[in-house]
Amino acid sequence: MNKFIFILTLFILCIGFSCINCYPDNDLWARIIAGGFAVENLSLLKHDIFSYTPTHIWYDHEWGASVIFYIVLKYFGASGLIFLKGILTAIILFICYKTVELRKPNSTVSYNIVYFALMFFVLHNVLGPVIRCHLFTNLFFTLFLYILERSRQGGVKILILLPVIMLLWSNMHGGCLSGIGLIALYCLGEFLNKQSIKKYIIALCACLAVLFINPYGIDYVKFLFQAGLMDRSYITEWNSPFHQHYLKGFIGYKIYLLLMILTQLLYILKNKINYSKLDKTKIIIMIATAYLSITHIRHIPFFILTAGIFLYDEFYSLLNSLYVKTANSENTKNLTLIKNIIIYFFLLIISVPPLISKKEIRITESAFPRFAVEFIKINNIKGNLFINFDWGSYAAYKLYPNNLIVMDGRYEEVYNPSLLMELKDFHLLKNDWYKIIRDYKTDVMILEKKYPVYNKILEHKDWKLIFENNISGVFVPANSVKSEYILPPIEDEYYNKTLFNTDIILKKRNFK
Repeated sequence: MNKFIFILTLFILCIGFSCINCYPDNDLWARIIAGGFAVENLSLLKHDIFSYTPTHIWYDHEWGASVIFYIVLKYFGASGLIFLKGILTAIILFICYKTVELRKPNSTVSYNIVYFALMFFVLHNVLGPVIRCHLFTNLFFTLFLYILERSRQGGVKILILLPVIMLLWSNMHGGCLSGIGLIALYCLGEFLNKQSIKKYIIALCACLAVLFINPYGIDYVKFLFQAGLMDRSYITEWNSPFHQHYLKGFIGYKIYLLLMILTQLLYILKNKINYSKLDKTKIIIMIATAYLSITHIRHIPFFILTAGIFLYDEFYSLLNSLYVKTANSENTKNLTLIKNIIIYFFLLIISVPPLISKKEIRITESAFPRFAVEFIKINNIKGNLFINFDWGSYAAYKLYPNNLIVMDGRYEEVYNPSLLMELKDFHLLKNDWYKIIRDYKTDVMILEKKYPVYNKILEHKDWKLIFENNISGVFVPANSVKSEYILPPIEDEYYNKTLFNTDIILKKRNFK
């Protein structure tokens, strides 16, 4: 199969599968809010106006990505966000292919669709459903790898692109620090390879310098490095995929990790490669990204991408050694052609149907408290809304300005880290669990039934349950209960059709 068919199939595969199970991430709402305000008011919100708890200056390290999300949603609808994820994923895989091609594999052609399809499915499984800002970090990280690899082959001038890309990257997602780290690893690896590292040091200094070109100045750079060292053990995606809670999760990644580690070890043993012959840069980057993927779910894509690029030739070298070499056999060539036709046909047959189907982003009650939020809205229950971390952005998107939230997934961007601990203590009835309610005026609560605090508040004399379903309940102060309430619609179609209806994004509005 030629390169054109390979690239076409790769794009159809990535975009097609991005159209399956399109459920929004918890943080999508905050991103659309931030992007909407930036576009409609031609300025950034540097202070939070959606929460009733104390906040600091809003260091929105995802403001650039948020602007893109909002523009795509505004002009192309929900399907635009779906296609954007697929297109960006396809570009990432395409850059991986070009980097493999750059490294000139000896064992096979650089565009074996089976290998890249395997990479895609493992990557797709950890990227989540609808697009997230982290995808831009994955894109720029892969582009950095391509540029740095090309520079190792004598392309010194191409390194000038790194600070240009970093300027975009640092204003789109805080994961830009991974690019800084990647250049530093190349410095170390090439030093151990006994190569000149002057060009990498210059590129590193240039990338560090452009970090200061942002809407917040030097304070933003301080924030990025402080945030990078924060304890996030209570946030799911910052846990290890090998944590006891995920023993049966991320199976595709765990198999891929094992496969790639075995590939590298067997290749070294088979070819009797000693330390002097090792490519230290490659080994250091592989070890670093493997460690990051093992310790943090968020960082799994870094290993998938680097392993996919660096171990392509080793993988096929070992695979081909299992077969008798009959390259000149006409039967072998015919069988290879038939095999390729079957594989390409299979990938297209599973990718095209979702690609041409109706595109929509949907929500479920198990993911978001759509009934409870709608209940508050249609009954005009105003005031400070206590709601859990994961659901905060959705509630703000749907209920602002009538309701302010306690906290949402912006975490260190806006809030003091201690607030998350108070939120955790409340839900789990730990320490002085009622402190967060006592310290801040709360007018209405949406509580999840899965937490111990739900039954505790049911028994509390100051609070009254006024609505519940199998997921959550709405509580108001006992002295503010009305005689009757309107019940929210229960049809999925209603919520999916009104998913992006909001009063939060208004043009030319003054915010205090």
